[in-house]
Amino acid sequence: MKVNPTKTVNELVTILPYIIDIDEKKKIYHSWRVAIISALCARNSVSHQQLKYIFYSALLHDIGGVGFPIHIIHYLKRTDKTSRNVLLSHPIIGAQLISNIPRLNPAAQLILDHHEWINGMGYPRAKLKRNIPYGSQIIRISDTIDILLQIGRVNNLKKLKNKMSADIGREYTKELFTRTFKALQKKSLFSKISLARNVETIFKEVHDEVGLLYIPLKIDAIGKTLEVVAQIIDMKHPFTSGHSLRVSRYAMAIALAMGLPHDEVTQIRWAGLIHDIGKLNVSRRLLDKPTPLNRREYKEIQQHAAQTYKIMNLITTLYEITPIAAAHHERYDGTGYPFGLKERQIPVGARILAICDAFDAMTSNRPYRRPLTFKEACTEIKNLAGKQFDPEVTEHAIPLLRNLGF
Repeated sequence: MKVNPTKTVNELVTILPYIIDIDEKKKIYHSWRVAIISALCARNSVSHQQLKYIFYSALLHDIGGVGFPIHIIHYLKRTDKTSRNVLLSHPIIGAQLISNIPRLNPAAQLILDHHEWINGMGYPRAKLKRNIPYGSQIIRISDTIDILLQIGRVNNLKKLKNKMSADIGREYTKELFTRTFKALQKKSLFSKISLARNVETIFKEVHDEVGLLYIPLKIDAIGKTLEVVAQIIDMKHPFTSGHSLRVSRYAMAIALAMGLPHDEVTQIRWAGLIHDIGKLNVSRRLLDKPTPLNRREYKEIQQHAAQTYKIMNLITTLYEITPIAAAHHERYDGTGYPFGLKERQIPVGARILAICDAFDAMTSNRPYRRPLTFKEACTEIKNLAGKQFDPEVTEHAIPLLRNLGF
């Protein structure tokens, strides 16, 4: 299986913030706008390699806030103490996550400091100007610009400049302020990115200019990046902490026990890590509901499988794992979703994931029910063989799950 790690990792870190920046079904493009402004502000003042790190750091700067009850942009709009306390952790969490992606450690360092102010009144470490990386300062001012745009307090460049000039010498330097507004003025950039319909086109142009971060072939960059994506997916719903990693681990063991080829085992492991990526588009209100879902809510939750298919199709290099990841809720008897596949129409990897996903759900705690023991869960899976689960896969899975659960 030949997959280009450079293209794959770059696609993943580009698409992830695009997905996360959907607030109650509305695309808000916060991270993409911040990346656009940061890149155009930095491009004539840093090396091209530094420009890449600033661009990708700006793209991922709010990734640590995925687990917040509401989208991070709502906290950034507020000035109350509670909102500030909630926000304090997200640069640290984001930096920790991104540092696990090969070759992105410099980006993680910029993410850690992107809420520092030059006067020492920022967070999380209250650093002064001389200790704040220039890239972090650029992301800070770019982030502020989009927050003001998002909350509708400015509708033209003159008003934005007047409002932000009050924080020169506090949040950012005069030199950076001047440079940033020069970039916003050029070719009417601010007017263009103020309209959501223009953002995707402008982002593609800037992304093409910045280029891809090179990822060496010799490291398992794709697997490590997908593990980070799995953590981000599970952060959105506290009761699924570690779920994607466990499903991937169970699925790989079953695939090995079935004697599947190495490349297929790898595909199944990767698919397990991101099988729930569609949940990033599901309302937090539903994911965190402390009581059982009603019929309408359950139907809405079911859409995550179709969303997984849609999102995975954006990652062109992982097309082989898309049918596996998206079909983990198909049933052997044909009554599953999203495609209503049955028996051998369902990829073997998806038939494996279906068992692993159900096993982990049954043995995990939920606010409205106690978890089953591993023995109880295995009995339940065995009883559903031929209906929900593939009988052959079940035979291989049960002996492993009895022990792997520990």
